[in-house]
Amino acid sequence: MRKNLRWAILSCAGCTLMLFVTGGLAFNVFSAAQPYILSQNGFTNTQTSLITTVRSAAYLLGTFAIGRYYRKLGYRTGCALAAVLAGASFVLFAAAKSLMAYYFAGAVAGVSYALGSMVPASILMRRWLRAHCGLAIGICSAGTGLATVLFSPLFTAIAESGGVDRAFLWTAAFCAAAAAAVFFLIRSDPAALGLEPWGKAVPESAQARALHALHPSRLRWALLLLAVLLVSGIGSAGFTHLMTLYISEGMDAMQAAAAFSLCGLALMAGKCVCGALCDKLGSYRANYLLFGSFILGCALCVLAPLKSAALMLASSVFLGFGASLNTVGVSIWAADLSTPERYEKTLRLFQGAYGLGGIVLSFLPGAIADLAGGYAPSYIVFTVMLLYSLFMLQSTYRLARR
Repeated sequence: MRKNLRWAILSCAGCTLMLFVTGGLAFNVFSAAQPYILSQNGFTNTQTSLITTVRSAAYLLGTFAIGRYYRKLGYRTGCALAAVLAGASFVLFAAAKSLMAYYFAGAVAGVSYALGSMVPASILMRRWLRAHCGLAIGICSAGTGLATVLFSPLFTAIAESGGVDRAFLWTAAFCAAAAAAVFFLIRSDPAALGLEPWGKAVPESAQARALHALHPSRLRWALLLLAVLLVSGIGSAGFTHLMTLYISEGMDAMQAAAAFSLCGLALMAGKCVCGALCDKLGSYRANYLLFGSFILGCALCVLAPLKSAALMLASSVFLGFGASLNTVGVSIWAADLSTPERYEKTLRLFQGAYGLGGIVLSFLPGAIADLAGGYAPSYIVFTVMLLYSLFMLQSTYRLARR
């Protein structure tokens, strides 16, 4: 059993590092580069936001290739190659001289995250662990938050002293080293090593059995996917525009970077707590706590024009903690709302909604800023959307309980 646990921990570490690179660096830390891209190229807010839209479109298209990709390469090689692609995207960002070049680099980053997303991490953790899967998935996903904590201030410091292109190249070098470590750490299947998953299986609860037996109508299923889309889109757009929001309102760049780093720390903690809470309390109760934090964080962002450092820090903490729903929550909802046999298919479907949410909502903050003169009004829209998503998910859980 010790050998099982050792390989489970190593695979968890490999998945965490993969997501550190593909999600944390290529998606979250890239937000620290957006103000520099905006100022040095003369792009509009909408044009700059469209970099993330293109990235999200590439992510969505990449999700359709996940099954074939991992059947062809296996999880060990596939996860490492996803990290390599993230490094390639930063090299392309450093070399970009035109808007289309930035869009192409964003597309490469999107494919990287699609292939190195929560789908392979969740599948690997469920292969290696019989118990505490939610906690393990949360730890893997916390890699994105850890990247934000460590790299956002570092990236900003390098960009301030040597230019954003130099910061891109340093980040690319780290991605290359991380890819080698991912290949060393991950093993695709315990059976291939003559092992079994670690831990004792937890008996399925009555609510879990009811959820697995639930067959939502087409209308409810469509509304559920819309809820996942909105949560994921807000988790992406609301988070990635946070630093831009406060800098555009006149806050100091390093102060905003520190707040963004704090947001990443809260995101990292939230992902671990999210998985643990779902294991301990069940998803229904955990949803109320995490959605409450997410909604409060967005509501506080509306007050950014007040230029209050305290409100900036508070909004960063609550937003980051609640934003754990857009990765860990999606994986756990997929497990709750499907049978074990249909889990991979449902997870890919939810990840498709995740990617579509990034496309639909990524341009929204920039477009609203161009129309309204600031990013704060977009967070009013996000708050209303999150209230809808909470209602739809919880009503489905209550339907299963009845």
